[in-house]
Amino acid sequence: MRAKQHITTFINRWLMVLTILPLLATSCSKENEVTTSNDYCYINSVVLGNIKLQNKSVNGYFSGADYLMTINQRTGIIENRDSLPYGSQLSRVLATITFNGSILKYRTQNSSDWSIYNSVDSLDLTETLLLQLTSNDNNSTRDYTLKVNVHQQEGDSLYWKQCEDENIDQLGGVTDMKAFVQDSKLKVLAQKTAGIVLLERSGINATGSWEEFTTDLPAEADLQTLCLQEGTSYISTADGKILSSNDNKTWTQTGSTYTTPLTLFEKTENYFYAISVKETGSNTTICKLLRSTDAATWEEDKLDSDAAFLPTHGIRALTVQQANGNTRIVMVGQKNSEAGEEGHNNALVWTKIWNEGEKEADTEWLFFPLSPDNDIPCPRLAYLNLLSYDNKCIAFGGASTDGTHKALDAMYISPDYGITWRPDKELHMPFELKGTENCITSTVDENNFIWIITNAQVWRGRLNRLGFVQQ
Repeated sequence: MRAKQHITTFINRWLMVLTILPLLATSCSKENEVTTSNDYCYINSVVLGNIKLQNKSVNGYFSGADYLMTINQRTGIIENRDSLPYGSQLSRVLATITFNGSILKYRTQNSSDWSIYNSVDSLDLTETLLLQLTSNDNNSTRDYTLKVNVHQQEGDSLYWKQCEDENIDQLGGVTDMKAFVQDSKLKVLAQKTAGIVLLERSGINATGSWEEFTTDLPAEADLQTLCLQEGTSYISTADGKILSSNDNKTWTQTGSTYTTPLTLFEKTENYFYAISVKETGSNTTICKLLRSTDAATWEEDKLDSDAAFLPTHGIRALTVQQANGNTRIVMVGQKNSEAGEEGHNNALVWTKIWNEGEKEADTEWLFFPLSPDNDIPCPRLAYLNLLSYDNKCIAFGGASTDGTHKALDAMYISPDYGITWRPDKELHMPFELKGTENCITSTVDENNFIWIITNAQVWRGRLNRLGFVQQ
């Protein structure tokens, strides 16, 4: 019995000790906070701040945070795999470096003097920096190498060259034109006082000669509706006809004449696509998006939004093959509307998508309206040009309707195929063409050169990484 009492007393005393210990620990921590020392010693992340970009064509700033800095904890090398644009100024850059450790020091390879890292002080990143991080317990260090890679050729922004180095006589006096590449030749259908002519360049090399040919295109032909499909060219007219040609000189009607004005905007393997606009006596406009297999029988295609959002003029389109196997048509256009209504100061953008498991006829057209999640629209530009380049959609042209964009001030890039459009620093216009107000046309050749024709001048440019040997 006495043994049981001893055991009970022993257990009760230990329970009292266990109860008091947390209270004592709490009391001590409040009176004298203690940080536990450890041997942690590694850099978690490096994020670059705003960087000045300055070269022959661009002068401004971009966010260095868009270029991911990777950290190899085994080798200690910290670098960006995607090089910064040519002309990036690295002499004074703020860098946010997060780490586990007590002190981070840095120096250049040619110096023996260490400096203490401070996030509010700029770094000179023109040279490789050696970093040394001391652990929390001050008993160990870890070394890193920080280097920032920059493109060494301006071609990785965009290299432009004026072809022929002078104004081209055949392009003088042109009031409207549409450029395209066919049979490895740059060609332009151009409206002149005497009628519509075909201008052909001898090739798509850096230099070439031009030749002019007459065509039998009628005056009511809309050059901006030109579509190419398997070697045949198609154009629509203001009175509802679709014309076709195999040599761009002699044209014949395809199908039958539609009952209202028709604007052809794309030709795929299966369908013609067009916008029909009919003005009624009550000052209202009836707009339809039509498709046809033969340009004789037309039917309305499916829309996900009201047809009131369809463009009525300045319509451009392109068909792209996406990496995931989808085929997509992007259509951009304009319409006259009251201030505040959709389309007044911005372009109207629609898209149609299908894949191998879907029929082209079964998919509907999707409209991209302005919204809180989409506040970067395509501007409403005069002489709108729409290109597919580097897996992106590009728009550029003359001055915008609302006056916020000057002629040929920038290339507006849409990496998401029509949803958002931003002026780009890597893809930029030739400096000499900025502010040009005349008609503008462009195209892309099989060697990834962009051709721009305006003011009787011809320019071509290419991202260096998309080319092989510069011609």
